[in-house]
Amino acid sequence: MDFRRVSRNPSVWTWLSILLFSSAIILYVINLYGPCFNECNLNIYEELQETREMLEGCGDSGVIRTRLKKCQEELRRRDELDDKYIPGAQNSKLQIEFLALNQSYHELKTYLRTREKTCGLIANSLDGTVTLEEQFKRKVRTLEEKDRTNQAIIDNLRSSLLKSNYHNSRDWRAKEIEKTTTERKVSIYVYNMPRFNTDFYYAHLSEYQKKCRNQIGERELHQRFLDSPNRVMDGELADLYYVPVYTGCYRTVVGTELQTDAYSATYKFISDAVDLIKKNYPYWERSQGRDHVWLFLYDYGVCLEYGRPNAKLRRIPSGLENSILIQYLGDITPGMECFSTWKDVVIPAFVNNPKILAGRGGVTIDPASRHTFAYFRGSIRWKLSKWHTAEMNYSNGVREIINRTYYNDDLFELHQGASPNYIEEMQSSVFCLAPLGYALWNFRLYESVLLGCIPVIIADNIELPYESVIDYRQFTVKILETQVSNLKDILLSIPKEDIRKKQEMLKKVWKRFAYMSPTEEGDAFDLLINELGTHANRPYQPAAKTYWL
Repeated sequence: MDFRRVSRNPSVWTWLSILLFSSAIILYVINLYGPCFNECNLNIYEELQETREMLEGCGDSGVIRTRLKKCQEELRRRDELDDKYIPGAQNSKLQIEFLALNQSYHELKTYLRTREKTCGLIANSLDGTVTLEEQFKRKVRTLEEKDRTNQAIIDNLRSSLLKSNYHNSRDWRAKEIEKTTTERKVSIYVYNMPRFNTDFYYAHLSEYQKKCRNQIGERELHQRFLDSPNRVMDGELADLYYVPVYTGCYRTVVGTELQTDAYSATYKFISDAVDLIKKNYPYWERSQGRDHVWLFLYDYGVCLEYGRPNAKLRRIPSGLENSILIQYLGDITPGMECFSTWKDVVIPAFVNNPKILAGRGGVTIDPASRHTFAYFRGSIRWKLSKWHTAEMNYSNGVREIINRTYYNDDLFELHQGASPNYIEEMQSSVFCLAPLGYALWNFRLYESVLLGCIPVIIADNIELPYESVIDYRQFTVKILETQVSNLKDILLSIPKEDIRKKQEMLKKVWKRFAYMSPTEEGDAFDLLINELGTHANRPYQPAAKTYWL
C-alpha cells in the first residue's frame, strides 16, 4: 500500500477517524453496560465486602465514607441503567440483585455509625470538602424533589449532623442525661431500618398504601414515635427501643397482592428485622429483647390472623416472646397466646376520619336529637368459604342472635353493609352496639366514643386500652355474650340519669381514644407513652375481668 497516497487522500483519513471513534464508543459502551448483561454486581459486591472488613478493623472513617459514597454512586448509576436498557425478565433479575446490594449498602451505613462510636472515630464529611450540613440540605432537597419525603430518613440525617457537630461533647451528654431523668416519662430509641417500613410502604400500589394507612395505622404511629419528645438519638440513654416494622401492612400486601403464604412470609420478615438489629446494634442482646417495642396491629395482633380458631394455632415469632407488643387486640381468653396482659399494651384503633374526630365525644350534639335507642351497622354473618368456615364461628353467633331477636323491634336500628350516612346514624343514637366479630376488638367501639354514642361492649375476656387509668364503667355498657338475648331489658333498665352521665363523660374522655396531630397531652399516643413508661420497670398487674352496666 502506498501510504503517501493515502496520506494525501483526506477521505481515507476521515473514514479511519470515524472507524477509530466508533471503536472507542463501542469499547466504552461495552465497558459501561456490558457488566449489566453478565455479572453486573460483582465489583460493587467486592467493594462492599472490603468496606465491611475495614469497619470490623476500625479503619479510617474518612476512607470508609469515601468508599461508601463510591458504592452509592455506582448503585444509583446501575439502577438508572437497569431501568433504561435491560428489558423483561433480565431486568427483574438484576433489579432483585440491585435491591440486595442496596440493602447491604444501607446496612453498612448504619454499621458505620456504630463502629465510629465503638472505635472512637470522628465523623468526617463524605468527600472532605462539602460540610455535613450542606450534604444534609442536599439530601433533603433531593427527597422533596422526588415527592417522597421520608421523615424517618430526614430525622436520622439530622441526628447524624447533630452528632458530628455536638454529640461528642461532654456538655451534650450531660444535658441529654439530665433531660432523660427530668423531662421525659420514658426514653425511647427508634431504629433506622427503612427496608422494613417506609421503603416497603412506598414500593407498593396505592390501594395497598391506602389499606395500610387507613386501616392499620403503623405508618402514622411510627411518625409519632419519631416526633415524640421522648425520643433519644443515643441508644445508650434509652429505656426502650422501638422497632419500626410494618407487620400488618406487610401481611396485607403479601397475602393480597403477592398471593403467597402471608403467615410464613411475615414471620420471615420479622426474623430478618431481628437479625439486622442483632448484627448492627448491641441493645437486643443485653436483655434478649425485653426492652424492645413492636407494633402488631393486625386483627389478632402478633398471631397475624383474623379469626380466633386460626390464631390459637399460631405461635409468637421466635425471639419476640419477651418483647413489649403494642396491639389493638386484648384477648385474655385462657389458652390464647396472642396477647400477654403483663407485658403487652392494648391501644385504641387508629381512627383518622376527620368527620368522626370532629365529633369530639358528642360535644356539639343535643342529646334530645338522639332518637334511635340502640344502633348497629355491620356484618351479621359471612358467606362460608375456605376463608370463612363454620368452625370459625363468626362472632360466636352473637350478631346473629341480635339480628334475629331485635331486627323488627322499633327500639333497634340494625343494618348490614356500608352506608354514606354511617356517622349521622351513630350521632342520632343513644347506644351503639359493639359486639365481637372474628376478633374481640373493632373500630366501632372507638368510633362510638368519638361520636358520643354510648358503646355497648359485647365481648368476653377482652382487655380494653389503658384500663389502669380509664374507668370504662363511666361511659360504656359491657355485658356477657350469654346475656345478649336479654340485651333490650338490660339497656332499658339503665336509669335516664345514668345515661345522661355517660353521655357527659364521653365528652370528657374522647381525646383518650384519638391520635391528635400533633400529639396532645392526654390523647391516645400520649397515654401510650405513659403506659410504656410503666412497662419499662413495672410489677405484674393482671387486667380486670369484670362486667358492668
